[in-house]
Amino acid sequence: FVKSVDSGVLEQSVCFSFTPSALAEQLYFYMTWCGHYYCTSRYMFKRDFYPPLLVMYIMEGTMHVQHMGRTFEANKGDVVLIDCNNPHYYQAENGLEFTFIHFDGSNSHEIVEHILEIRGPLIRSKNNALIGSFIYDTVNFYENGGYESMFATSMRVYKLLQLLHDMDDYQTQKENPIHMAIHYIKDNIGKKITLKELSEIANMSVYYFSHRFKEETGFSPMDYVINTRLEKAKMLLVRTTKTVAEIAYEVGYGSSGSFINIFNDKVGCSPKTYRRLMKI
Repeated sequence: FVKSVDSGVLEQSVCFSFTPSALAEQLYFYMTWCGHYYCTSRYMFKRDFYPPLLVMYIMEGTMHVQHMGRTFEANKGDVVLIDCNNPHYYQAENGLEFTFIHFDGSNSHEIVEHILEIRGPLIRSKNNALIGSFIYDTVNFYENGGYESMFATSMRVYKLLQLLHDMDDYQTQKENPIHMAIHYIKDNIGKKITLKELSEIANMSVYYFSHRFKEETGFSPMDYVINTRLEKAKMLLVRTTKTVAEIAYEVGYGSSGSFINIFNDKVGCSPKTYRRLMKI
């Protein structure tokens, strides 16, 4: 984890930098940066050339973009794909929140060139949420101390490219049993959620569902529930004045004590300390 020094990036933002090995650069796909940014209008880049490729998912607000001879506004739910080898410009409006991955390696530039030809730099599709969830979960993986091999990271980037390329052919969240479970978790995060309940939603046995869920997300189902609760709690701590007890109840904990204990264990500090550290 590194703190961004880019102008206009607010304190509650997170980003992660990666240095690929020589072998990864030679054989695999790899990431160079990923992050979750909250921005003011001071956040902007104008470059003629930058080696890695870039994909962004707009969670809130507006990003102004110039790329491939096009000028457009990317809004909530939009995906932006940029081949940074070509001239590009993007600037935030106040209130922008987005997630992103910079990546490179193997034949990624040729693949992105093809995707840009058929999709363009601004992607608006009913399946954009899949890409947004994928990038969000990737950032969350590293924020929670995740580590993976260069081969696993290469597979992660390839999965992202696959989502960008084949999005119209993908099952919607309602058709994919794992995405159905994820959708249920996010919509019911304030309620009690059990492994048996999730497996029934996916119409799978508990054992097979747990295996499939971890294979697709990198987390066990119940770890995913905990992480989703904590991510919402972090947002509420930073962006609202609700009490710790109110937030604990809103994210599915019956008492503030159990919430504080799990927050301490997973985040490394108390909710109050986190709020104080992250306040602008």
